[in-house]
Amino acid sequence: MNPKDQAITSGSQNTRMDREILSWTGKVTAIGVFSYSVPYLEEIFAEATVVPAVVQIENHPSLPQQDIVDFCKEKVIHITAYSHLDSIGEPLLETEPVIEVANVAPTVVLLSYYIARGSSVLAKSFNPSRIQSNKKIIKLDVSDMKALKDHSDDLKKNGKLVTYVYPAFGVDLKFPDQSK
Repeated sequence: MNPKDQAITSGSQNTRMDREILSWTGKVTAIGVFSYSVPYLEEIFAEATVVPAVVQIENHPSLPQQDIVDFCKEKVIHITAYSHLDSIGEPLLETEPVIEVANVAPTVVLLSYYIARGSSVLAKSFNPSRIQSNKKIIKLDVSDMKALKDHSDDLKKNGKLVTYVYPAFGVDLKFPDQSK
């Protein structure tokens, strides 16, 4: 059977093939994945004929996931951050270096952080004033980025990286802080 004629299947075993079928049929121009760890990305590269253009991961100064960012940069895969503006009630906006950097609102710091790292971020809001605020991006200087990196490094060194979102997939996604 021609892969272009196959129907979309269900189940985690077929997800990679489903993405490729969509690409082969021209229904999408690029594919992406989310919540993929480096081991899963390596599996994709070992088997895939169509490589993801983007990986969406939980990514912020309290969980920079630098291993995934570096892997994707090496493979020319774009990173998009989620759980980036404290959307689930965690204290990310109250983190000391985020408050202190550049003497601007924490949301401006965080959005600017992603841009400085070469990532994209989807800032969602229904509040008109927040939407306007989310348009503000500043150039973080070297000392600002160092303060945020030092914060990340300190959390990593002490085993306290903060994952705010644990998708209930019921599988080990091979993230270092989740794997047993």
